[in-house]
Amino acid sequence: MGAMDELITPTVVDDLASIMRDHGRVDTTALLATAETLSGRKLRARVDTVRAGILATLPSSYRGTAALTDAIFEDSRLDGWMIWPLSEAVVRRALEDSNTVAFDDVHRVLAKLTTRLTGEFAIRDLLIADHQRSLAIIGEWAGSPNDHVRRLASEGTRPRLPWAKQVPALIAAPGVTRSILDQLVADPSEYVRRSVGNHLNDISRDHPGIATAIAADWTAKHGATSTVRRGLRTLIKRGDLNALALLGFSTTTLGLEPPALEADHVRVGETLPYTVTVQNLGDSDANVVIDVVLTSPTAAGGSTEKVFKLAKRLIPGRGTATVSGKRSFAPLSTRTIRAGRHSLMTQANGRRSAPTFFDVNA
Repeated sequence: MGAMDELITPTVVDDLASIMRDHGRVDTTALLATAETLSGRKLRARVDTVRAGILATLPSSYRGTAALTDAIFEDSRLDGWMIWPLSEAVVRRALEDSNTVAFDDVHRVLAKLTTRLTGEFAIRDLLIADHQRSLAIIGEWAGSPNDHVRRLASEGTRPRLPWAKQVPALIAAPGVTRSILDQLVADPSEYVRRSVGNHLNDISRDHPGIATAIAADWTAKHGATSTVRRGLRTLIKRGDLNALALLGFSTTTLGLEPPALEADHVRVGETLPYTVTVQNLGDSDANVVIDVVLTSPTAAGGSTEKVFKLAKRLIPGRGTATVSGKRSFAPLSTRTIRAGRHSLMTQANGRRSAPTFFDVNA
């Protein structure tokens, strides 16, 4: 099991049950029983399991659930990863209530809970249920004095938030969150600004033109900040000319040589050193972002590619930049290394060289 899967443990469940018993007359038997079923489960499955146990423990009405949640929030032990399944359970109870009073009030509860971890996953069900009503409330969070609440306004509304449910309305119409992002792009907290950058990056995956237009507006007002660079990182890897120009990368003609490899084969678990060379064929200095593109075989017999950042260089007119790197082929919990024919390509300002092929052996 990966380290992330161990964030929700039997100890976390026991601690939450103890807090709920101390602040309300509730039977925590069902919640405690979930602790015995967590072993071997992935994180998402653990959250779902514990959430079901919490729902069996909470009062059957949203009003009672909100009152108990407010009470246990006063206990400093209510903190960390127990917040995730608790926040989702409270939202589920509010949606079961099927009225706007509960719908609106649970946003207040999430704004409190997010200060102890995050409410970004729980807020998705509210956005799916009524994104317009939810966004009207979330928009007010952008002015909160608490940076966790401001971050939730951006993070919880990301179009493609990892580990979270997709909200089709946010993917189809990214403009619905623009006013929130505009308020937070120059936020004093880097924690918040990083979320804004990630939000813009999500938009760029489906709507590159909209993302670069937003980035251009922000750049005109605030300069080419780290938030803008973070928001355009996927487009830079894709070689999007508008994104490259916005961040000051040159459009001059470049000469790219295929990567020079230290060996033409490597075993799973080993590392392959390489060198790439980029020539500036123009007379003026060129600001260049240099990447490498790895193409690998898939289990279905096709191929997949991944772009890895390598370096940024200012190359003089008619000059050359040579950059060395290395690619690990060690298996990870998030990456399977397949034996077979692979290749590396040099990429500079979106342009690619011919591939250099090599074999990965088991």
